[in-house]
Amino acid sequence: MRKKQGFRLERPVDQIRSGISLVTETIRGRSRRFRRLRLTAGVTAAIALSLWAIVGGVFPSPATATGQTYEVLSTPENVIWGELFKPDSEPILRVQSGDRLVMQTVSHEGILADQGDTIEFLTGSGIAESDILPDQLQIKAEVEKTGPGPHVITGPIYVEGAEPGDVLEIKTLNIDYRVPYGVISNRHGRGSLPGEYPENGEPIYTKVIPIDRENDIGIFKPTNGLPNLNIPLKPFMGLMGVVPADPEDAVNSVPPGLYGGNVDIKLLGVGSSLYLPVQVPGALFYSGDPHCAQGNGEVALTAIECSLTPTFELIVHKGMTLEAPVGETEDAWIAVGLDQDLDEAMKKSVREYLRIVNEEYGLTKPDALLFGSAAIDFEVSQVVDIVKGIHGVIPKELFAPLTQGN
Repeated sequence: MRKKQGFRLERPVDQIRSGISLVTETIRGRSRRFRRLRLTAGVTAAIALSLWAIVGGVFPSPATATGQTYEVLSTPENVIWGELFKPDSEPILRVQSGDRLVMQTVSHEGILADQGDTIEFLTGSGIAESDILPDQLQIKAEVEKTGPGPHVITGPIYVEGAEPGDVLEIKTLNIDYRVPYGVISNRHGRGSLPGEYPENGEPIYTKVIPIDRENDIGIFKPTNGLPNLNIPLKPFMGLMGVVPADPEDAVNSVPPGLYGGNVDIKLLGVGSSLYLPVQVPGALFYSGDPHCAQGNGEVALTAIECSLTPTFELIVHKGMTLEAPVGETEDAWIAVGLDQDLDEAMKKSVREYLRIVNEEYGLTKPDALLFGSAAIDFEVSQVVDIVKGIHGVIPKELFAPLTQGN
C-alpha cells in the first residue's frame, strides 16, 4: 500500500458551521446547506451534548466530547484508491470522542479506466468543464490505484481512546453536494444480471446524471428519446468503516464486513448513526463511495455515484459489545446481515433483529420471531459487492408500549 509522507491535515475549524442548524437539521433528518456562524469550542461542545440528549438512544453514554470540528480535504495525500486502510496505516488526523469531521469524499465514477478521458466523458454528457471536480482529476493523475476495488477513500482518522472491544458510533449530521452531476454504471460480469447486461457483450453501459440541487432530483435521460425521468435524491455514504484487524480483509474496498466498509445501506443518511465494533487501536475511521440516490439492491452495479462532503460526529462507546454493524435512525433500528450467500445474509439479519428487540425491549426471541414475521420488513441492501447485504428495518414506535415507564 502506498505510504503517506509529509504534512498531514490536522487543523481545528472551530468557527465553521452553525451547531444550532446541525441540531435542527439532524432532527428533521435532512440537510443540504446551512449558514456558517462563529462559535466557540465551548458552545459547540454544549450543542453536541444537547444533541445527544435530544436524539437519545438506548446505548451507553458516550465518552466526554470536546466538540471540536475538523475539515478533512480529499487531497492525494489523504486518500487511497481500490483498497481499505490497514492496521499499520498512518492516520491523517487524531480526534477525541465527540469531535466532528467535515470530510470531503470523491466519487470513483468518471475517473475509472473504462470511462476514458474524464473531461470528454463528462462534457460529452452535457456537464460544463468548469463544473468538473478538480479533486477527481488530480486523484486520477496522482494517486496510484493499489487495490481491485473502484473506491476512492478518505482517511484514516484516529479516535483517541478507541480500543478493540469498544464500539465507534458514526453520526451523519449533514451532507453537502460538491458537484452538479453523478454517474450510474453497469459493467460486464457484474451487477445482479452478469452475463445478460450490458447487452451484446459490451464491457460497460454508463450514464451521467445531471443533479438539480434546488429540487433535489437527478435527471435520468433515456437513450431512446423518451422524456426525462426524475430520481429523488437522498444522499448517503455507501462506505463508512473502521480498519479491520486482519489486513487480508482490507485488500479490496468492495466487500463489507464486521468493520463496516461498503455496506451500501441507503437509510444511513443525514440523521442516522452506524455502530461498528472497533478492531484496532484508534478505530481508524474512513469514508468514501458517496451516493446521491440508490435503490435497494443496487441492481445495475452502482447507485448515482456523486462526490459529497458529509459531516460526521465520532463517538466511542465503552462497555458495549457488537457482533455485527448496527444502524439507527430517529425512527428505526437497522439489523444488518452480511454474507456472500444471500440466504445466509438473511439469517444473520433476522438473528440480529431478534437480538436487538430482546436486549432493547425485553421481548423473547421466539415472540420476536413471530412479531417480525407480521410487522418487520427485511430489505436487500445490495447484491453486487461480493458480500451481499440484507437489513431489517425495526420501527421504534412498534415497541413503544414496552418502553413506557422505563
